[in-house]
Amino acid sequence: DRARLEQIVVNLITNAIKYGEGKPIRIAAFSEGDEARLVVRDHGIGIAESDRERIFKRFERAVSAKNYGGLGLGLYIARRIVDLHRGRIFVESEPGRGASFSVRLPK
Repeated sequence: DRARLEQIVVNLITNAIKYGEGKPIRIAAFSEGDEARLVVRDHGIGIAESDRERIFKRFERAVSAKNYGGLGLGLYIARRIVDLHRGRIFVESEPGRGASFSVRLPK
């Protein structure tokens, strides 16, 4: 499902650019056992622990739309696509230290 997988990548990279404060972004894709993995890491504003699950819901954001724009749909769409492919998406982050989004999909 090339188009939908591309949408996941685009959404994660777009968020990394938007919230990464102009710092380098690291992207890795690799095979691990019976899974394909994608990791997109920024070194920007980060995400508070209390927001980490909520940001994957429709129209939810961790920061004000006034400051960063957007509709709060990118991560929601990414999660829906990952779920439909029987995969997992999650974030590791600390405020002020960036965020690392990981996608794991069965091969």
